[in-house]
Amino acid sequence: MDGRWRAVTLAADAARPHDEAVRWLAARAGTGVERVHVIGADPASESRTGPTGAGVADAVAAAVRSALPQARVVVRRHAGHPAHALVEESDDGDVLVVGTFRNRRGSTAGGEAARIAERAAVPTVVVPEGPHPIAGDVVLAVDEPVDEHAEAIAVAEARRTHRRLTLLRAWEMPVLTRTGLTDFAEDPLRWRSRNAELLERITVEVRARHPDVRVHALLVEGHPGRAIAAHTRRASLVVLGVGHVHALSGSVLHDVLRETVAPVCVVPPAAHTGAAAGGTA
Repeated sequence: MDGRWRAVTLAADAARPHDEAVRWLAARAGTGVERVHVIGADPASESRTGPTGAGVADAVAAAVRSALPQARVVVRRHAGHPAHALVEESDDGDVLVVGTFRNRRGSTAGGEAARIAERAAVPTVVVPEGPHPIAGDVVLAVDEPVDEHAEAIAVAEARRTHRRLTLLRAWEMPVLTRTGLTDFAEDPLRWRSRNAELLERITVEVRARHPDVRVHALLVEGHPGRAIAAHTRRASLVVLGVGHVHALSGSVLHDVLRETVAPVCVVPPAAHTGAAAGGTA
């Protein structure tokens, strides 16, 4: 589990959000990417051709070959549901990369980017349409226990890009329920203090494990999904571990992917199973 990706699965899409995903992948030239599987996951789109006369998936593959000449690029086509095809293909690589539109439909992933990311066998990087912010910190949304796989990805990216790693802890006070106050309904200052202590403890541990990486701790009050999404404006990559994938029935993940302006890497539960079984990280 070293946070590096050698085999990449890339979604092709007639609506062209994959253009941003290809650019994101091209920026990783020289990082050890050896193989790229381009998935033609939209049967209707494969009958269409672009200016060069090539099908959608073939055109995406040509762009990847140009950007990553050392990588072996293979096109695979599916006749089934696009989301199902991407999830099925995800287990044959280290990472799945999906381009998506923000706040509108019209792509293979469409509104299903979160569903794909939740069910994929490996981490999924969702690259939104531009314009992108000025690349800033690598942001790791933290929970307890710390997702070691997510941490490895965030640290590797911070090292690769020589950027600071921000550990972001977003919290909010529990709300009233029909049956009354939850067990956690306490003095807001006490609740904030608990979250601050959690973040401080995690920050000390991460700094000890990675002394060569600049680490910044950031505590934010507010709905976690919206708070994390707001900080994507100053991030080069946001990494969400399994705790945020499951949190509040997935609402955190959906909020972040709907509103993000930076690429988001989602580490699903299945990625931990694969790593435990000896799969690639």
